[in-house]
Amino acid sequence: MTSFSDKPFREKRLFPRIVTQCQVLYRTPESKGWNVARLVDFSAIGMRIECDELLLLETPLFLQVKPCDDKVIPAISAEGRVVRCEPNANLRYEIACKLTKVSPA
Repeated sequence: MTSFSDKPFREKRLFPRIVTQCQVLYRTPESKGWNVARLVDFSAIGMRIECDELLLLETPLFLQVKPCDDKVIPAISAEGRVVRCEPNANLRYEIACKLTKVSPA
């Protein structure tokens, strides 16, 4: 009998994630200004950021991604919503965002 671990990994995502580290500015409708986060990874339909703030599911987000030195991602403005928020080992939060609108910055 073949165990699950013997099967080769196959990416199931339609748009695979790209891992990079860039500065991201984000705000919610309740924010008084922009907050700073770090981009962990992104795809055509979402991104994962690391920040200091606990954000509730479905919270609308406005995002501005600043280009990295490696130029993997260009400067963009985006809108999305929180689909996951989990504490991480760095005593920060990893926020998964589903993007609903993306445009050049």
